[in-house]
Amino acid sequence: MSESTENIDKTSYQRDQPAGFLEKIGVQYYQYLSQKAGVGAIKNIPIDDLPPDEIMASLANSLTNFAAIIAFSIGALTTVVSVWFEWQYEGRISDALYYSGYTLIILAMLAVEMTVLFWLGLRTVHGLACITGHYGSNDDNLADTDAVPNMLARAALEVPDPVIHYLGIDPLKHVPKTQLLFVGVLYKAKILLSSLLIKFILVRVFGKGSSRLGFQWVAIPVTGIWDAVVMYKVAREARLRLFGSRLAHHIADDIMQPDTLDKLSPKAREGAIRAVATMMVLSQNHHPNMLVLLVKMCESFAIEDSREYDNWEDFLALLNEVTEDERYFILDLLCVSAAFDGHLSALEREHLPEAFGEHTDVYMRRIEELIAALLNGRLHKAKDLCKLDFEAG
Repeated sequence: MSESTENIDKTSYQRDQPAGFLEKIGVQYYQYLSQKAGVGAIKNIPIDDLPPDEIMASLANSLTNFAAIIAFSIGALTTVVSVWFEWQYEGRISDALYYSGYTLIILAMLAVEMTVLFWLGLRTVHGLACITGHYGSNDDNLADTDAVPNMLARAALEVPDPVIHYLGIDPLKHVPKTQLLFVGVLYKAKILLSSLLIKFILVRVFGKGSSRLGFQWVAIPVTGIWDAVVMYKVAREARLRLFGSRLAHHIADDIMQPDTLDKLSPKAREGAIRAVATMMVLSQNHHPNMLVLLVKMCESFAIEDSREYDNWEDFLALLNEVTEDERYFILDLLCVSAAFDGHLSALEREHLPEAFGEHTDVYMRRIEELIAALLNGRLHKAKDLCKLDFEAG
């Protein structure tokens, strides 16, 4: 790493909020699982040495499906207790005793449900990491609070990612502050209240009397399905983060070799940084895959920490200041960056054609294929789609 990059790492990397209690607990348990499995000190397996995509996808799907079944069972079993209590005691004891007992049971079962789901999520995430050959725990040169275990722990526990400012880049510069506040409140409320509301509403929704004897049990499968869906989303996000980290290392360590770097002028190297930075802004989130890729790119290039790297208009102007081969290299990197968070935002769909020009259809199709490969467990195919070959498309 160059002296310039070292200075940037120290002065420009800012996390708005420190790691919270759940994230710290999740990281500690993830590291415990790595030590218990004896893989904590093992280096990551190179992508080319991993099994074929079909095998990895099959293993990952089996692990995900098993976790979803367990999550369904936990959601259903914890709901049975509250439904049984209501069925047995409503109208047979005083209202004060009934509602106090009912509330205590729901809160106790919610605590059990959340604890088991958090445990299951962390074990599932660690299992996916092992399947994809991702063993190293601190290999991204990020701050300790944003290394791979932290990223995976946040995915497992559904803890929101912190806002990271790097090189002065603000991923949320186009997001209204009122929307940020609403999303933040909604995210925090979802984990605590979702299962509680489902249990309460579904048990109460069908009215009173004998007509609800059968209907009240609907809460059991519905809550189980909800928990299974949540676990599936956890595994999906973990897979995306694992693959994104592996591919960021592949781009920086395998593609950014001296023979490639020698073909890039200082202006083209700046364009490479801008390609990643502008996608962080247009995606309107601070997904860790984007940050890892940006940090790894900054390791490859000596850059100045005094420019507005996330300005889209400046990026478009730069594309006209480099050679044709360099422009295709930058567009390849722009394409890869756009896919790294697993979806295309409305701003990305609106502005990417401005950069891709006549090759828009080819690049947009490549983005969709890369997103599908990342989400479906096909790491080798994703690696092939991350080529930076100085050619259009």
